[in-house]
Amino acid sequence: MLIGKQKYAVDSKNRICIPHKFRGELGTKCVLSKDILYRCLNLYSIEQWTIFSKKIEELPAIKMRSIRQIVFANSDEVELDSQGRIVLNRELGDFAGLLAENPTREVMIIGMNTYAQIWNVSEWENFEKELNAEGSMENIIGGLLEMGF
Repeated sequence: MLIGKQKYAVDSKNRICIPHKFRGELGTKCVLSKDILYRCLNLYSIEQWTIFSKKIEELPAIKMRSIRQIVFANSDEVELDSQGRIVLNRELGDFAGLLAENPTREVMIIGMNTYAQIWNVSEWENFEKELNAEGSMENIIGGLLEMGF
């Protein structure tokens, strides 16, 4: 289970250290992909990527084609080095605002239970502010209650 959040920095070789507590769950090879909704990256273990990929393959053919193109074309297999770091490819790093437009090169790594997300720290802080804005949490909680939580 991947939970919690931790701040790191992208080093001069575009490497990010993955939290130690996430490494066992993720394994040594992972898949890094653009998030479909937010300006961040998702980091999946190979096992979780396989589960995610199968769900995409099960979509109706007309929907599956576009989603497959978006998801698979914007993903990269990465390997954790002996110090638990992954190397960001330039395209993915730029998409999430982790490289060129991030002068501090700070990132927030968020546990999402079965995968992790990597955010530009300021993007994450803005996202958290929006979530905590008056009325937002009530709407989220109301939606959960409607679903039986």
